[in-house]
Amino acid sequence: MHKLAPCGLICYNHLTDCRTQIHRGGGKMIHVAIVEDELQAAEKLTGYLHRLAEEADEHFEIEHFSDPAPFFFSFRSQYDLIFMDIQMPNMNGMQAAEKLREMDQAAALVFVTNLSRYAINGYEVGALDYILKPLDYDAFRLKMRKVLRYCQRVGPRGHPLTLSTGKGEVRILMEELLYVEITGHVMVFHTTQEEITTYGTMKALEQSLQPHGFFRCDYGCLVNLRYVRKVEGYTVTVQNKVLSISHPRKKAFLAALAQFEC
Repeated sequence: MHKLAPCGLICYNHLTDCRTQIHRGGGKMIHVAIVEDELQAAEKLTGYLHRLAEEADEHFEIEHFSDPAPFFFSFRSQYDLIFMDIQMPNMNGMQAAEKLREMDQAAALVFVTNLSRYAINGYEVGALDYILKPLDYDAFRLKMRKVLRYCQRVGPRGHPLTLSTGKGEVRILMEELLYVEITGHVMVFHTTQEEITTYGTMKALEQSLQPHGFFRCDYGCLVNLRYVRKVEGYTVTVQNKVLSISHPRKKAFLAALAQFEC
């Protein structure tokens, strides 16, 4: 059983509380998750996205989760943008954000909160910005300029990558790939979930992945720039792994990283 809520939200009694699509113009779909236990706030955010779609010629698909548990249950790096309430029962927004960043470094994360001092702590878990309650459309629209620029730079989510292994084909998402190490023709794909060994060449792999935010830090290592936490001397920390940066590639690597982050 479902019911039609304000702002066109269709509410279901299953894992996803609400889902709606907003079609405007011919731009790419931006997949949005609203993790918010207050239905009124979730409906207001959805209404604001409707209005922004009309004004800015955008295209949104929105899912609402009143609790972080079902959000993580169905999570597969499919969202471009996540609005996260900081104060929720069972798991607060900061805890949820830490768990999110273990699974996905690229999604735009925007905190929704009553208190700005809590939101500022969000930058420690890679939050792009925060929106204060009570929600105001003009403030929301200004924040969304930054968010939409980020989503355009990162590109659409859910890029599949099919790898041929000794056990058959394995399908992963580029967003879940941390880095690739290559020795000869042996390639080890390090993802957020597992390591997958296959065969190929660096040249072909680089041509395939570089347009999606990957760059070589040395001769045999291709890094997902979304997961770079810090660069120190001739090392780069990707997630929790410290990798070497070769001297000839350092300048180009830092330039690629700076361009990706700007």
